[in-house]
Amino acid sequence: MSDKSLKNIRNKIDKVDQDIYKLIQKRASHAVAIGKIKSKISPKSSFYKPDREAKILRNILKSNERGLLPDAKIRSIYKELISGCLSLEEILKVAYLGPEGTHSEAAVYNQFGSQIIRIPTLTIDDVFFQVVHDEVNIGVVPVENSSEGVINTTLNCLADSEDINIIGEISLDIDHQLASGNKFNINEAFAIASHPQALGQCTKWIEKNLGNIKRLEMPSSAVAAKYAKDNKNILCIVNSMAVKKYKLKLVKKNIQDFSENKTRFLVIGKHEVGKTGKDKTSFLIQTPNKPGSLLSVLKPFDNRKINLSKIETRPSRGNNNSHDFFVDCEGHIKDQKLRLAVKEVIDTGAIVRHFGSYPEYV
Repeated sequence: MSDKSLKNIRNKIDKVDQDIYKLIQKRASHAVAIGKIKSKISPKSSFYKPDREAKILRNILKSNERGLLPDAKIRSIYKELISGCLSLEEILKVAYLGPEGTHSEAAVYNQFGSQIIRIPTLTIDDVFFQVVHDEVNIGVVPVENSSEGVINTTLNCLADSEDINIIGEISLDIDHQLASGNKFNINEAFAIASHPQALGQCTKWIEKNLGNIKRLEMPSSAVAAKYAKDNKNILCIVNSMAVKKYKLKLVKKNIQDFSENKTRFLVIGKHEVGKTGKDKTSFLIQTPNKPGSLLSVLKPFDNRKINLSKIETRPSRGNNNSHDFFVDCEGHIKDQKLRLAVKEVIDTGAIVRHFGSYPEYV
């Protein structure tokens, strides 16, 4: 009786799989039809539409309130489905901070699925360079970590790049794995290698379990993985992708000091993104270096109850007599109250650069 019941359920699964397959192909045909229309209306524009994708994901996740699969699993499935359908219209080239196996590559996979061309670069500056010169469609760069703070190089590149827009953001859980190239007792380890940020994010664990072990700072965790692979009795701190890619021995999982360790990445491109109803906008606001400058920036947003999710302050690199404020706020630049707030900031004598409006991470 149990074998018969099992067979019946499997037959139902087979039927569902066939239905899903037919619907996937139907969705793909609609995507191709939309692509043809877009090509006629705007031949030079990208088929990748972050605003449309965000709306799709939000609608699906809203329907998943009582689903058996958690939101994260549903999101991954739909990201791959969207990636596959988009590839019928356009194969996206996405530059990121390499080499392969870094958290940046994991962020790219998280956002765009597998049906793209991933291009690792040596530096964050290189990512911006490739986007500016149309060598890639899109770039992905880290901008801040919840425990280590802001990535200054990314802010500098944003400030220096006139033709770049922020078109999206990615929030990635950072789980650090302790690994090695060969099997040995960790008490016999000669050194531990990783990117300085990864070493910093695991400081307490290292001190408690490895004492004053020599720390080798590497350009990336992926370089550390290669170093551990090529040298005996070297530990490295890497992500799960690097453990698989470089065939390392997993020593200990999740050694980060804070369980809620996240890195925020920016998706950069050249096109503008439409409104989705749940958006963010980023600015660079430059003010004279005098008392009350910060208040003059904050007041127009406060008066209109516009939430500022981030504000980073530092002296201007180009003008010693001014301050730069990197601001992220809720809303889209096309929202009337945000436009009025920005106008009021400009009326105070400040210089405002709009980096882009984009969907909040889904």
